[in-house]
Amino acid sequence: MKIETPYQYNIISGTVDNKNPKSVYIQISAWGKPTEDGIEDYESIIKRRAKRVKRKLFEVLDNKSFYKTKSIVDFNMASSGINFGKKSFMSVEMTLFKREPLLPINSDKMKPILEEVSNKIINDVFEKDENFRFYKKKTNV
Repeated sequence: MKIETPYQYNIISGTVDNKNPKSVYIQISAWGKPTEDGIEDYESIIKRRAKRVKRKLFEVLDNKSFYKTKSIVDFNMASSGINFGKKSFMSVEMTLFKREPLLPINSDKMKPILEEVSNKIINDVFEKDENFRFYKKKTNV
């Protein structure tokens, strides 16, 4: 299920089993372009970004709907290919394990929760990033 956002990111949410959804995932992807030249250690910058995503997720997750401690964050952005003036693909997938009742992902109660989590992660982590500016597409068409 696609999640609409005012930001320049692709967001998809889903589950393996919509009839009995024990977990849901949110995938956020975009193209990151370095904001300044001369940075050599993107590896540590990317590690800090992954930690920020996880910290923000735990902060915004509703403990009544999800098990915070079971959540999984998979952040991907290859540091080896990052160069100033060039966009690099970034993807983060968050797997959230649901508490009872197991509401369908497209229900009136679940959809707003997933939208809020996505928008908070984007606004508080990626939009405030001092090292990258993110775009929905690789090319500016």
